[in-house]
Amino acid sequence: MIQETNFVIIVLGDIAVDIVSLLQRPLIRGSDAAAEVCVMPGGSGANVAVWLARLGQPVTFIGRIGDDLFGRWLADDLAREGVLPALAVDRQRRTGMIQVLVEPDGERTMVPDRGANAHWHEEDASEDLIAAADLLHIVGYVLLDAASRRGALQAMAHARRHHVPISLDPSTHAALVAETPARFWQMVGPVDLLLPNRSEAQTLAATTDLDVALAVLRGHARVVAIKLDRDGCLARTAAGRWRAAAPPAQIVNATGAGDAFNAAFMARWLRDGDVAAACRAGVALGTYAATLPTTR
Repeated sequence: MIQETNFVIIVLGDIAVDIVSLLQRPLIRGSDAAAEVCVMPGGSGANVAVWLARLGQPVTFIGRIGDDLFGRWLADDLAREGVLPALAVDRQRRTGMIQVLVEPDGERTMVPDRGANAHWHEEDASEDLIAAADLLHIVGYVLLDAASRRGALQAMAHARRHHVPISLDPSTHAALVAETPARFWQMVGPVDLLLPNRSEAQTLAATTDLDVALAVLRGHARVVAIKLDRDGCLARTAAGRWRAAAPPAQIVNATGAGDAFNAAFMARWLRDGDVAAACRAGVALGTYAATLPTTR
C-alpha cells in the first residue's frame, strides 16, 4: 500500500473512449471471432491519473476532449475518480477513441483514433499549474505525434524552468521506430524518470540486450525502469541496478497494466527516492491491473 502524500503529480497525455473486444479465440484475418465487447473510459494518460488518485496521490490531468457526449462522460469520470481535470474542449474535433483487441492470452492490439488528443496546444498547459507540481509525467503519444508535439515540449520547458522533475513513458513502439534514437533524444532532452516497456527500451537504445539498454538510457535519465510484463521490471540509477519479479497471476487484459505500473512507481519513488520499493510497487499494481477485464 502506498501512503497518501501531499506531493502533486501532473499527468499530460491522451484521454479516450476504449472500445474493448475480449476475443474468445485469436483473430483470423478476413474471418470473424466471437468476443465480449465493452465501452469504458481510457487513454494512457487518463489511466495513469486515475490509478494515482486511487493510490491517494493528488493528481491533475491535462488533456483535450471534443465538445461531445463522450468528452463530457470522460471529464465526469475523472472527477468521480478524484482526479482534478484540466481539460481543453476542442469544438472542431471529436473525443479520441481506441479500439482494443484482446487475445485470449491477455495480449492486446490497439487501433487508436486520437481525435482531439492529436491537436494539443501550447496554451492547454498553464505554466503556473506546472510550476506548482512536484512531478510532471508525459505520455509519449503527445510527443511523438507532430500535431501535439509543440505543446508537450512547451510543458516540459515550463517544468525545467521551475525545476519540476519530468517523468516520461515513451508509450508507443510503432511511433518510435519512425524516429532514430538520436533524433528522439535531441527533441526530448534529459528527463528524471524514464519508464519504457521492453520494445521501447530496445528501440531507444538500439540494442536487444536489456543491460546494455539500461546503461545507454541512463545517459538520458536519472532513473530508468523497464517494464517487462510477466518478467517484472528492471531498473537502474547511478547508485545501482534492481530487478523486481512479477507475482504469478491469471492475465485477463494487459491493456493499461503499464499505466498502473507507472502510477505506483511514481507515487512510491516521489516519497523518498527508493527505486527498489518503487519497482516492487509498480510490478504489484501492474500485475493486478492485468488481471482485470477493464483497462483500470
